[in-house]
Amino acid sequence: MFPWDKQFPFGQSGFSKQLNKMNPKEVENYIQQVMKNVFGGDLTQGGYPFQTDYSPKESSTIQKPEVFETSDYVYVNIPLNNVSRENVKLQHTTHQLFIINYPKDSEQTKFILPSPVKRKGTKARFLEDRIEIQFIKLSEFSLSEIDIT
Repeated sequence: MFPWDKQFPFGQSGFSKQLNKMNPKEVENYIQQVMKNVFGGDLTQGGYPFQTDYSPKESSTIQKPEVFETSDYVYVNIPLNNVSRENVKLQHTTHQLFIINYPKDSEQTKFILPSPVKRKGTKARFLEDRIEIQFIKLSEFSLSEIDIT
């Protein structure tokens, strides 16, 4: 049997007694100090590191596409504000959509699709201020059996 209590500080009496004696504010300060040491001082300004938005500043200028899903199709509407239509190119995998030269030339934007889609049969068209894309949903999922030893 593996001696779990010897490998980790949580089962040791010294650490747990010290933690039990702390009030909630001291526990919060302890956690913030650990997070500051692990992630760096600039990440803890908004509280716990994952509560603030750490997306790049440029992504805020990109409008998120509208995604609509039916039982057979996935529709994506992408706004084209001040984007040259001639240079925009679309590529996709079964799970992701790549827009090349969007929002600016020589840039690429990636969007995750809500469902797996087929590689063939996708249609796209320009409308006045957006691109409308129709994906055919993949109805057959790859299922593999795993042997348990």
